[in-house]
Amino acid sequence: MATLENGRKPGKRVAQGIRSRDKLLRVAARRFSERGFSATSIDDVCHDTGVVKSALYWHFENKEGLLTAVLEQAAEAFEETAAAWIHDIVSDVTTSNDPRERLRRAVLGMRNIIETKSAMIRLMHGILLDGTGFNKKTRAIIMRVYDRVRDALIEGIAEAIEARPAGLDSIALLILSVLNGAFFATQLRRDPKELDKIFAELEQAILLLVGSVVQGSSEARG
Repeated sequence: MATLENGRKPGKRVAQGIRSRDKLLRVAARRFSERGFSATSIDDVCHDTGVVKSALYWHFENKEGLLTAVLEQAAEAFEETAAAWIHDIVSDVTTSNDPRERLRRAVLGMRNIIETKSAMIRLMHGILLDGTGFNKKTRAIIMRVYDRVRDALIEGIAEAIEARPAGLDSIALLILSVLNGAFFATQLRRDPKELDKIFAELEQAILLLVGSVVQGSSEARG
């Protein structure tokens, strides 16, 4: 059972409210991800959850408020995933002396995010493409995720090679573009072999790009 900020267990009505809110968020996230924001109605969400409309309005005010809460929850989960990915790379530094091998493992981590967090990515892409739920609040949340993932890529590569040469930000932006393409490939083809090919080529490209910026940084210092 969830606890309140003061550490005490909530009463029966409060606990029921927490469960209803969690259920609404879970179902809305699935609906928005699969069908889009505009094609999902409040009636749909309430029907699937068995929660009355008045409870939804009490928790979120309206459909846009529900979307904002869904995106905020997804953003937090995505940020936790990015932090865990960096943590794994830091752990690799203590167990492997080969930067190339650490970069390869980092690429595998990128693939894992694409495969395991596809619903979150599809949700955010859907909001951008749908347009009807895209406002200042949702834009700020999606931008926060984008910036956090970009920063995580920079940090991850820097940890893997134990250096921070100039140019990593540009590499991170290129990787983000490829990851978006890889995501669309997984949604269109549903073919693991296609993903194998994309990430094998991405791995080689990252090795070449990182090697280039490291060499350039060394030559500039020399």
